[in-house]
Amino acid sequence: MLPALIRTRAARVGLIVVALGAVAAAPLAVTGAPPAGAVTIAGANTLSDKVSVDWAGKHHPARTTDVHLLAWNDFHGNLEPAALTQYGQFAGGAAYLAKAVHDKQKQYGARQATVMAGDNIGASPLVNGLFKEEPATIMANLMNVDFASVGNHEFDKGKDELRRIQNGGCASTGCTAAPYTVKRHGRLTTTKTYPGAEFQYLAANVIDNATKKPLFPAYGIKRFPSTSGRPISVGFIGEVLQSTPTIVTPSGVEGLTFEDEATAANRAAKDLAKKGVHIPVLVIHQGGFQTGTPTGPNGCAGNLAGSDIETIAKKLDPSIKVIVSGHTHVEYRCTITVNGVTRLITSASSFGRMLSDIKLTVDNRTGDLVGADAVDSIVQNATNTPAPGVSRIDDPTKADPAVAKVVQQYVTASAPLANKVIGKIQGDLTRTASPFGETTLGDVIADAQLAATAAPDKGAAQVALMNPGGVRADMKVSDISSGGEAPGEVTYGEAFTVQPFGNSLVTKTMTGDMLKRVLEQNYVGCGGQTTAKTLQISSTLKYEANPAAATCDAKIGDIWVNGALITPTTSLRVTMNNFLAFGGDGYTVFNEGTNALGGAQDIDAFADYLAASSGGVSVPALDRIVAAS
Repeated sequence: MLPALIRTRAARVGLIVVALGAVAAAPLAVTGAPPAGAVTIAGANTLSDKVSVDWAGKHHPARTTDVHLLAWNDFHGNLEPAALTQYGQFAGGAAYLAKAVHDKQKQYGARQATVMAGDNIGASPLVNGLFKEEPATIMANLMNVDFASVGNHEFDKGKDELRRIQNGGCASTGCTAAPYTVKRHGRLTTTKTYPGAEFQYLAANVIDNATKKPLFPAYGIKRFPSTSGRPISVGFIGEVLQSTPTIVTPSGVEGLTFEDEATAANRAAKDLAKKGVHIPVLVIHQGGFQTGTPTGPNGCAGNLAGSDIETIAKKLDPSIKVIVSGHTHVEYRCTITVNGVTRLITSASSFGRMLSDIKLTVDNRTGDLVGADAVDSIVQNATNTPAPGVSRIDDPTKADPAVAKVVQQYVTASAPLANKVIGKIQGDLTRTASPFGETTLGDVIADAQLAATAAPDKGAAQVALMNPGGVRADMKVSDISSGGEAPGEVTYGEAFTVQPFGNSLVTKTMTGDMLKRVLEQNYVGCGGQTTAKTLQISSTLKYEANPAAATCDAKIGDIWVNGALITPTTSLRVTMNNFLAFGGDGYTVFNEGTNALGGAQDIDAFADYLAASSGGVSVPALDRIVAAS
């Protein structure tokens, strides 16, 4: 498939510099002698410090040109800042991110490219999800994005819908997000038809089975003017994690094959080299984590050791020295040295809360990359700072006025539904896990799904199980939407933000043996599971867990349903969402269930449960999963 080639854009007006928070970092120095191809590596001590790599060393060329890459990931349609925070600051929101991006685009002029590392859409708040994910794409257009890797959530509605998001045109239900703001001849205007993405999606490792070619171009090329006249060419390779089919409903990935990330990236890098492009940048929707939970200043504690992105980096062609990553929703600026090659790797948290600025230093004579560094900045949006019970006070000077106007268009259009109060909570419901992985919000969602399917004509469910990855946000008493509801009141928009997928409930007949084995799949290596997670469970279910047990069988002890000890042959009616029903998140035992009965959407079950509790939903005790005796 032909590469996407974008001409250098003219300089654009930016209005404000993003404020930087003082956040320190763990040193990133390489131990031992400097390996070939990586002469110096500087560690970060504050958030505004750079993490840099110098590949030229003593033979640094006399004339170089700096090219800047502006990058973020996992925006997930978060048009509004809500109560999002980052490193002790209120952060995020499309208008505030746009201000930061436009300012840097103006600063760097023709020597910048803007990229996104996947999940720009999907799992979105109502203000975006209500309008078929189109507003988030309009926001990216207004921020002059050049390229975006596909993320797993880009496939939530299948490849045909993703092609529409790329190419434009109305959905079957019409262009409900009209009018759409577009740029024409340097000015903003509107159109009644969804215009599509002005940036190019890239998908080097996603193969359309019908054509045997990548669903979107494997890479794109952008050319920049150098300080000596010869243009500089940079190639951007876009990818998504190979395991996307395990975390997306089967209909979303139907007709597609997801290849090994490193194999596809190396193939694209070699193709770029044949075209004379010797600076391949990997923009990939896969990432890692810092060691432990960041509680203060951080940079790259643990250096991504043992993470998925490290595994990929170890197999990459030596020419790929810069990686823009995502998927894990965390911030880091890291270096990984493998086989004498050091690579710079960044991630910009999620929801537009941070912006990465990566500088590429290029040899004017050869066009080779001789150095790179990175700075992450917080996208601040308020005049105050977070504290218990404190609501954000907006700082409009940190927002791009034109983008803020478009955001308000969709806030206003969604307000009648989004601001409708549907219930109350008596205390904060969060995704903070007990030592056994149980969460208060996960418990409540499982209870809601059981309530929706317990009636004989709705499934006769006795137990409900919920995947933790489907719980997208905390629900706190102090959360106040644009509708200005009272503390503790829950709006439909807030509930939708927690449960945004529109999954349907499914009730199946399972044996006690099946239930035990699906619970064992909480643990890596059990039943083929590759990632650790914990199914959230309804109040009717209680079981013993021993995560440290040597065998999978021993990790789950006794199981009780409605107080009765179950046996391997006990027959149960169990509710899960349709994602789990087909073995999503590695819970393949659900496929063994029989007599499936479809039910309501998960958001409807959640909203009905909140509405049914007149005094407000209480915070459940985290005692459904207990230590084995």
